[in-house]
Amino acid sequence: MGHYVIRVKGTLSRDLTDAFPSLAADPEPAQTVLHGYLADQAALAGILNHLDMLGIDILEVMQVPPSRPPEDP
Repeated sequence: MGHYVIRVKGTLSRDLTDAFPSLAADPEPAQTVLHGYLADQAALAGILNHLDMLGIDILEVMQVPPSRPPEDP
């Protein structure tokens, strides 16, 4: 489906980030950025539902456009 970036409030512990093995986690001040490729809409919905069930505030969800090599002139 595509590469997604999910920004959540607060710094997630290692135990929490391990709950999302398909995503990498990059801690930032007062936030954590989860990112990775998800297979389909159901995978994205599952991640968002899991975050909600854990009581984690979701700040932003963004799909990163695929990068294309530059076209030859």
